[in-house]
Amino acid sequence: MKVLKRINNNVVSCLEESGQEVIAMGKGLGFSLHEGDILPPQKAEKIFRMQSPDQTQQLASLFSALPPHQIELCSRIVDRAAKDLERPLSPSIYLTLTDHVCFAIQRLENGTMFQNALLPEVRTFYPREYALGKYALELIRQELGIVFPEDEAANIALHFVNAESENSISDTLRITHTLRDILVILNGWPELHFNPNSHFYDEFTVHLKFWVLRSFSGEVSQTSEPEFLQTVERCYPTEFRCVQQIAQGLAKRSGHTLPREEIAYLAVSLHRTCG
Repeated sequence: MKVLKRINNNVVSCLEESGQEVIAMGKGLGFSLHEGDILPPQKAEKIFRMQSPDQTQQLASLFSALPPHQIELCSRIVDRAAKDLERPLSPSIYLTLTDHVCFAIQRLENGTMFQNALLPEVRTFYPREYALGKYALELIRQELGIVFPEDEAANIALHFVNAESENSISDTLRITHTLRDILVILNGWPELHFNPNSHFYDEFTVHLKFWVLRSFSGEVSQTSEPEFLQTVERCYPTEFRCVQQIAQGLAKRSGHTLPREEIAYLAVSLHRTCG
């Protein structure tokens, strides 16, 4: 790879043989290499390949404006997330998370922090991402001596949710708000005895989360199981009516109507949680 320019002491931009510009990070790269030099592969500790030239330029501009130790720390947080979540993350996470964390550090130092009203919902519906948010806060505390409130773990978690689904942050917030409102509806049916301490609660929340995601994406199933539908309506009428209410509200938000069979499946899951 040929070096295009120095970004900071540890980061340079390079041009691969394919013609793609990438960002390379490694100890002292910006000191030892100059424009036109060839980057020895073993010296690059991390290569950032973004999805578009615009993202590459945004990442280069961001890295040039931030302390190197904060950039390196955020890179390690993303690498830990990719390992723990066991699924591909959008390369843009290096851009969005680094920007978010470093800006949050600036806000905290200036005495400006914001509460995350969705903290309980993030903990409930995205437990693995939330655990990574907690890990990030602990790493920041250990290495930078900066202590964030718990709300920030939820903020970081939502960035990982975005990177998994490649939604925008606004879409992720809209979905999470929807999940919160669904929990409010469930708690408004006292006859169901909705029980967050049930052994089936985690299973139900996962089912509900993907149910909402499919509705917003428009990826709804077209299965037809009339016998199953009739059985659920007959055996679990209250659960079915409750989920119908949820589905009607969801359809207004997402613009997609869920099949009655999907309502029936969630009603069964709800029954197990309430039992």
